[in-house]
Amino acid sequence: MLDRLRGLRPSALTAPPPRTIAGLVLAWAIAWFVFMALGGGSSWHFFAQGAAALADADDAVAGGLHLYAAAPVLQIGPLTFLAVLLLLPAGTLVALAGWQVLGAAAGLLILWLVRGLVPRWQRDAGWLALGAAYFMPVWMFLAVGVAHLDDVLALLLSVAALRTARAGRGWLTGLLLGLAADAKPWAVGFAAMLLLLPGWRRRLTAAAALTAALAVAWLPFFVADPGTSNALQYTIQNNPVSALHALGIDDPRTPPWDRPAQLALALTLGAIAVRRGRWAAIPLLTVASRLVLEPGGNKYYIAGVVVGTIIWDFAGSRYDLPWWTLSACLCLFVARWIPMPDVVHGWLLIALFVAACGILLGPRRPAPRPLLAQWATRTP
Repeated sequence: MLDRLRGLRPSALTAPPPRTIAGLVLAWAIAWFVFMALGGGSSWHFFAQGAAALADADDAVAGGLHLYAAAPVLQIGPLTFLAVLLLLPAGTLVALAGWQVLGAAAGLLILWLVRGLVPRWQRDAGWLALGAAYFMPVWMFLAVGVAHLDDVLALLLSVAALRTARAGRGWLTGLLLGLAADAKPWAVGFAAMLLLLPGWRRRLTAAAALTAALAVAWLPFFVADPGTSNALQYTIQNNPVSALHALGIDDPRTPPWDRPAQLALALTLGAIAVRRGRWAAIPLLTVASRLVLEPGGNKYYIAGVVVGTIIWDFAGSRYDLPWWTLSACLCLFVARWIPMPDVVHGWLLIALFVAACGILLGPRRPAPRPLLAQWATRTP
């Protein structure tokens, strides 16, 4: 019975003891932390600048609630700046080092949350550790190499929201999703997770919590300075390595329809994933929807991809190896350091999107039950 429940996963009887596996993952994470920390934190100046401006409430032009009106280039949520302010009084370098450590720890926490997405008798720590081998280099580049705290918080909170949605906790799921978008606006695309909640009452409660979290974080800026809307219209360069460029959209800056299209695509595909019983694909589909229409070409974007792939590999895929995470690591992350025409990178992102959409094909699976219900009805 146990083997049948595991499907094609490798047998836990042949895997090392859980403590040995945890030690190996931790050692691997530390090794990549040290490697990425050497010359790391390349984007930290944006976070230090924004946090300092937010704290300077006496500046009636560029400080406090005028932050986004004066500096629309800071496409970072206020929750992230508040998090930076927790350590910034100790100095910019101390704050950077502190959040690099905490960001690295967030990667380990994500793996722990992913392990809890399926019932206890279906878990395989050895298999997840194998996926972590490909996940960790990409995550450490995000959290330590470039130190993009906004994406770290958004991805961590979104995975936590998926975990609470699977447990049927309505308001907490909505709150976590709202906080994720308060850290990084694009994370609002994960809102399709609300459909995982059982019953419309819990879904509406979660939607209200999400809306409240967004309003508390963002509304004061719009009320205090209408110029905050400038941040909504800010565009970035259409990079030659982007999927958008590969699709033939060669506008030099972000097209005006691009961000709404990303959100609509993510929510639509997420809803289809729930409908077809492939809830574990929601994070991957959300990130893929963003990147297939993303004008930017930053390498750290791939961290969101591997978060989505390791969730699908562990909680959704029927294969015995984490092929999705391995492919994302090699084809999207490692490939960025291999000389090749820029357009190839764009087409690789398009291939990711097409493959992720392919998850929605095939027979419909039964609607997912909350984890607590699965544990209660387990048959020996």
